[in-house]
Amino acid sequence: MKKKVNILGIIPARGGSKGIPLKNIALLGTKPLIYYTIREAKKSKMLDACIVSTDDKKIKKVAQGLGADVPFLRPKKFAQDKSTDIDFIKHAIEWVEKNRGWKPEIVVVLVPTSPTRTQKDIDDTLKFMIKNKCDSVRTIFNPSPYNPYKMWRLKNPKKGTMVPLLPTKDYKKVGTDVPRQLLPNFYLQIGLVHATKVKFIEQGKVWGPDVRGFVVDAKKMVDIDTPRDLKMAEKVMKELKLL
Repeated sequence: MKKKVNILGIIPARGGSKGIPLKNIALLGTKPLIYYTIREAKKSKMLDACIVSTDDKKIKKVAQGLGADVPFLRPKKFAQDKSTDIDFIKHAIEWVEKNRGWKPEIVVVLVPTSPTRTQKDIDDTLKFMIKNKCDSVRTIFNPSPYNPYKMWRLKNPKKGTMVPLLPTKDYKKVGTDVPRQLLPNFYLQIGLVHATKVKFIEQGKVWGPDVRGFVVDAKKMVDIDTPRDLKMAEKVMKELKLL
């Protein structure tokens, strides 16, 4: 399909990380973690530009060495533990408009902690968004067999009293023992691709009202917070032949 909108990719890579110091440039295989996101973003046919937003000079140097565009250091006030995504996204959009003279219609967030993302994931998700004319899109997957309709919530942990997390119409009769095939489909968000129209970012919203889900392979699920997660991610990357 022919793309008719301007799309900006943002790779957020702040320096603060308690689980893994400078996590975004920690080694995954033989490369810094951020390398895999930069590599696939550069292959994308849908992105008009992609920049790294970081507050850390070391991360900036590593990312630039990998061929990434790192045009600024993110202000520290937008890189705290409690900083919200809207802060760094708005800052990046405003910087591009002021310093490069163009304003994107769609912004795409590509977090380095999802290294299983491919150029195809990026482009297919954006094509889906444009085709469906939705406000926002994010990648999702089916985390079978962990169905929330089979889960419980403890009302009193000490006494062990509990209630179903999501009771079905059959709960009073069979409890949570409903055959899996009869339960509703469910999906969990995954950080491969998050995209939204810039007009909503300008309103202080990360998502517009019409948010769609683009389903991806559950094998791509990786979440990196600890050194152990890095080892697990390396195993998954090898299985997917992405290392």
